[in-house]
Amino acid sequence: METQKKRWVYTPHKISVWRSIGYGINDMNGASWGTLVGSYLMFFLTTYGKLSAASVGMLFLIGKFLNAIMSMLAGSVSDRLYATKLGRRFGRRHLLLLVGAIMTILFFPMLFMVVPGSFWWYLIAFVMVETANVIIGTAYETLATEMTPNADDRVKMSSIRLFISAFATFSVSALPATLLAVLGQGARAYTISGIVFGIVFAISTLITYRATWEHSPEEVAEFEKGSNTHEENSFMGSLRDYWEMLRNKSARYMVSIYFMTYFAKDCFSTAFLYYVVFVLGLSQTIGQGISSLSFVGMLVVPVAAFMLIKTKNPKINWSTSFSLIFVVMAGFFVLSLQHANLGKGTTIITLIVLGVLWQIGRQFLEYTAWQVIPLVPDVDTIVSGKLRTGTFAAVQSFTRQLTGALGSALLGFILQWGGFKEGALHQTAQAQNAIMVVLIVVPVISIAIAWWMVSRFNLNQRTHKILHDEIDRLDAGGDKADVTPETKAVVENLTGYKWSQVWQGK
Repeated sequence: METQKKRWVYTPHKISVWRSIGYGINDMNGASWGTLVGSYLMFFLTTYGKLSAASVGMLFLIGKFLNAIMSMLAGSVSDRLYATKLGRRFGRRHLLLLVGAIMTILFFPMLFMVVPGSFWWYLIAFVMVETANVIIGTAYETLATEMTPNADDRVKMSSIRLFISAFATFSVSALPATLLAVLGQGARAYTISGIVFGIVFAISTLITYRATWEHSPEEVAEFEKGSNTHEENSFMGSLRDYWEMLRNKSARYMVSIYFMTYFAKDCFSTAFLYYVVFVLGLSQTIGQGISSLSFVGMLVVPVAAFMLIKTKNPKINWSTSFSLIFVVMAGFFVLSLQHANLGKGTTIITLIVLGVLWQIGRQFLEYTAWQVIPLVPDVDTIVSGKLRTGTFAAVQSFTRQLTGALGSALLGFILQWGGFKEGALHQTAQAQNAIMVVLIVVPVISIAIAWWMVSRFNLNQRTHKILHDEIDRLDAGGDKADVTPETKAVVENLTGYKWSQVWQGK
């Protein structure tokens, strides 16, 4: 067993800037895929794949529903892979990264090939790419928690990750926009983009595969010694893990906030290109160009990081994001009513301003969520006495799959209800209204619900440190009865459990 400890995949290093870049570069894959599905995959399939809006909505719903189920299983499988020979050799998390990278380079380009009317071709390609993303994402979301217990190191890693994510989001829109400008309005720009992105995404995941590490089998076994984990190596045990995780107050609130905010973002992103082309009457190139303003997010990350480090209160960052998003939603609504009077030039300028504000609000939203998410598994640990980062990553992945499925399917079904005609250059007023519902009404309601939840959510760097110090004290053999009143209050507030109910598994 000693040789296993010396494997690079189990060997910790200092969390340097370069190491953080190696960790964060995988978001070239994760962030890009979410943005791509949200921004123009549906547009490509209805315009060049010749599928109806309802068919594309059903395709997304089926594909993401299947992978939502898979994501729930993947977390439990990942947590238990160290018990296998391959899991010990490659690492229970890193084996999944490797498999996912191979699947990405094989199946991603297929999704942007023009096969008119072929529902099954696109469904199979979509499911396989989604599966790759589930596998990669489930493993990836555990790494920050396993690489370091230090909240400041996690902030550094997540900050660089979000900076890379902003660049990836920009690239996904910028490359098609550039190719559309050079090659003209047509499918070739999207097909070339699909091939390039498939290669880049796979390479990015492989870099993260080699630059990161995880808990060794010995560390996991030592920490969970005395826990009843052997009873749970089954499907029912996996379901019990998920149920226990979601009974935890911080996990439940974080998943809910994540769902509502990303659902709002997905609905807006999916409808935006339709809004530009069919409501404002502008070109695809302009729509993709506005989407590529996501590079603004790279400038926002340092500001969001400074605010969070200074205040140690994610509620301020979230409130900044939500306020901006409400302003932007109002702006897009007014623009839809007044663009004919403003003229094309003024409409484009207004669109750019609103696009920049949207990207600032979006980046604050994403940055803040991913600073808090790595802290949540520790809140579960003090209740369960187990290291279930994979389980929580699976819950997050399931939630992400669900938001994407519902956002895309909702647009497809509402467009079909509104009389949207695939391939048509102009759409009816009813179809335009359907676009506005998904672009504005649904996101506003979702963000309002999320804001209410944020007001009741108290996990932050300060409370996490108190909680983590208590885990260390208890794990070292400390008596539960010796807890300080402040620590007891923090733990009970974060977990939703009475003090007598925590640390039961040990």
